[in-house]
Amino acid sequence: MTAVIMKAPVPPKFIKREERRAVQNSRVKIRCRLQDLLDAQELTRSALAQETGLTSPAIRGLCENTAKRYDADTLAVLCGFFGCEMGELFEVLPKDAEEV
Repeated sequence: MTAVIMKAPVPPKFIKREERRAVQNSRVKIRCRLQDLLDAQELTRSALAQETGLTSPAIRGLCENTAKRYDADTLAVLCGFFGCEMGELFEVLPKDAEEV
């Protein structure tokens, strides 16, 4: 009887986001309009955090468009609070468009 030696699986190599082929080939970007919604309602980020229970860092990431991932529960809370749909919370822009 021969013993089979199993090798541990090799984890995938980490690739920085900006170096990923899909990110490089993308011709569009997603912009969160949360700050626009706050401005229209004359609300502060702090007031939104208190009203919704969302964390300040989560709100800041969306307002400043630095978030790389969007939590479904966070988006549901925001859509419920503002009475809007996802299409009103986000817009798709050409990748080379100026930030507003």
